[in-house]
Amino acid sequence: MAMFLASVALTIMSVDGAPATRPPSTWGTAGPIGGLVIFLPFLAFPLVGALIASKRPQNPIGWICLTAGFLWMLIVLSDSYGTYGLANPGSIPYPVASEALGLWLWVPPVGLLGIYLILLFPNGRLPSRRWRPLAWLSGAVIVLGSVGIALAPGSVEDLGGYATRSGSREPLGWRMRQSSCHCCLYASSPRR
Repeated sequence: MAMFLASVALTIMSVDGAPATRPPSTWGTAGPIGGLVIFLPFLAFPLVGALIASKRPQNPIGWICLTAGFLWMLIVLSDSYGTYGLANPGSIPYPVASEALGLWLWVPPVGLLGIYLILLFPNGRLPSRRWRPLAWLSGAVIVLGSVGIALAPGSVEDLGGYATRSGSREPLGWRMRQSSCHCCLYASSPRR
């Protein structure tokens, strides 16, 4: 329940956005209501997760939904915090780091919802033992993808040229994605 409340609080804190970055007029923009309409569906994940986790705490589906919802709301908050800090230099500490956090933080919730939610649905267990390598590989890809994006080179887009990342371009590369697709096909192929 605490994660659900934290997700709701993060959404409420970030719905209005950064006051200094609002357009001079609200004509042609949705304003704070538009932000609420965009991010309200993301509250479904922590709500469903809280309901499942409170009734069946041993089922990982509820915890996956709670974690994904919390991470989405943390992304929204870090984006608003960073935007406000960059629009008003010196007003808050570490705005560029906050923006950089949001650049890679999307990978875990997408991986949790796109892979583990589907893989563990409905009872929280894998369909069979042969799905274990896919589950482990998916976890490794989520971690490596997050680290790879965080350490990718160049400046952070839309931050006025602030450079916060270093390394080689797309360190995980196409081969990592290609090998995970091959493993998915192998794990889902029928055996005789």
